[in-house]
Amino acid sequence: MTVKANQRNLVRQIVLQFQGKRHIPFTATDHEISHGRDIVWALRAKEAPDHIKQAWSGTSWIVEMIATGTREGKPFQARHLFLTSLRTSPEALLQLV
Repeated sequence: MTVKANQRNLVRQIVLQFQGKRHIPFTATDHEISHGRDIVWALRAKEAPDHIKQAWSGTSWIVEMIATGTREGKPFQARHLFLTSLRTSPEALLQLV
């Protein structure tokens, strides 16, 4: 499930899990060069903390995806947050997203 900006509390809770020197057990990257884009996708995932699991039934992982690079020659950066119940590798999650 994509976490949208209007879910401010959930966004804040997830962002805090990826800040600082916290251990992030699963990472994957991919470099896309096509259709006027040159973007590096970086995925980070970790087990959802209990307070998120309780509020969002079935959630196993929290995922942060950061895209940086250029689109049509212009700088581009975006961050996407997800909740998922899938139990798979970071590389597979990256391809799914």
